[in-house]
Amino acid sequence: MVKIIIVTHGELAQELVNSVEAIVGKQPNLYVVKIEIGDSLVQMRERVNGLLEDINDDDGSLILTDMIGGTPCNASAPMCMSFNAEILSGVNLPMILSAIFSSKKDITISDLAEKVLLDGQKSMINVKKKLFDEMNERHN
Repeated sequence: MVKIIIVTHGELAQELVNSVEAIVGKQPNLYVVKIEIGDSLVQMRERVNGLLEDINDDDGSLILTDMIGGTPCNASAPMCMSFNAEILSGVNLPMILSAIFSSKKDITISDLAEKVLLDGQKSMINVKKKLFDEMNERHN
């Protein structure tokens, strides 16, 4: 099964996992790496690398980071050269849920990354606009 690693600043990764577990229960293939105030890029890279050395297998790992250009993303990016790993930035709750459910199917790591990316993008909407558009459609 593909491993899912969430790499973020501060407590964001753990709080996302807490929310996921409140929805679907504990997930054995879900891991957290966080950056603490004062951590260097090298320290963060070593933390991500160490986790991947421990858990990565033929199925691969999907790394979800909080934002492109941030230390969690920059520390994770080189890992796709040494490990069977895909990296996506902009992690959100729907992306993690998509990764969990889809990783239980027979899917390649690259196909999983594409699906999770699309599901994450689809989850971002302007709710007010959507509601007003739907109301206007019903009245026309």
